[in-house]
Amino acid sequence: MDSLTHIVLGAAIGEAVLGKKIGRKAMLVGALADTIPDFDVFASPCFSDAQQLLIHRGITHSIFFVVLMSPLLGVLFSKIFRKTEVSWKSWSWLFFLGMFTHILIDSFTAYGTGWFEPFSSYRVSFNTIFVADPFYTIPFLICILIALIAKNGSPRRVKWNKIGLWISTLYLVFTFINKWHVHGVMKTSFDEKKLAADDFITSPTPLNNFLWMAYSHDNLGSWIGYYSVFDKSKDISFKRIERNDSLLILLAGDENLKILKQFSKGHYAITKTDSTIYFNDLRFGQIGGWDDSDSSFPLAYRLNNNADNSMVLDRGKFKVSISEAFLSLVKRIKGK
Repeated sequence: MDSLTHIVLGAAIGEAVLGKKIGRKAMLVGALADTIPDFDVFASPCFSDAQQLLIHRGITHSIFFVVLMSPLLGVLFSKIFRKTEVSWKSWSWLFFLGMFTHILIDSFTAYGTGWFEPFSSYRVSFNTIFVADPFYTIPFLICILIALIAKNGSPRRVKWNKIGLWISTLYLVFTFINKWHVHGVMKTSFDEKKLAADDFITSPTPLNNFLWMAYSHDNLGSWIGYYSVFDKSKDISFKRIERNDSLLILLAGDENLKILKQFSKGHYAITKTDSTIYFNDLRFGQIGGWDDSDSSFPLAYRLNNNADNSMVLDRGKFKVSISEAFLSLVKRIKGK
């Protein structure tokens, strides 16, 4: 999830665990605890652009890391805040909950989270919520801000913090139920068209949980379709995107290519523009793909030698007008 969401969630956890004992400091430390797994970004300069994709949400997003660091940070903060008389176990519990909820909620997105590092490179991704969803974050943020300005230990503060936690939790439950419903609708339409594929995956489109994308791949390419819960028809149009592995013949031994295939879990399409070859990760969809199957991909990695891929996750965003893409998204969410 985005940084703001982690900060809000961490603040709420901090208040729930230690708010009565240390007041607003609990929110601050809770926000820190929930942000710690993303400190892996500071290691990015030490790795190639392709490796950075795997380093992020890797070891610092593992259960091993959470279990190891929680008591260490608990002891450290018990010494820093020795005057509060909060035990190291209570501090450890706060850090455990903060970091664990971070890696848990990240696993609900399409990126994938390395829960089992360093013992396994398998990435957990449930694909139930987009990495930034204002329907989740904004109501939660409002509740936490109300709690923040309330007096320490007041019933109002406790009440609004609980409301925020309940609203956010119920929304996450809704995303799982909604995915179950949408997946059924889209898979049924896919099967009725007698389309063949090795798998079938559904994932929400940017900033909402109402318009969904489904993608499935075989050895030659993928089928991609879009469905809004507000659509009048459940007959979904699936468009074919060729995999174009033939463009990779000269790059067979390229280390970056191996990393990208691992990162994408095989869900990719290769395209060529002029002399530049792009590795496109299908899991992140297309910018405006619900209107145009030829739209650009948010994650488009240049495979040419010495190509700049420092902004690889954002490259597709710069090819279209943000306002135009947003209006297109809202229009498609409304259904057709």
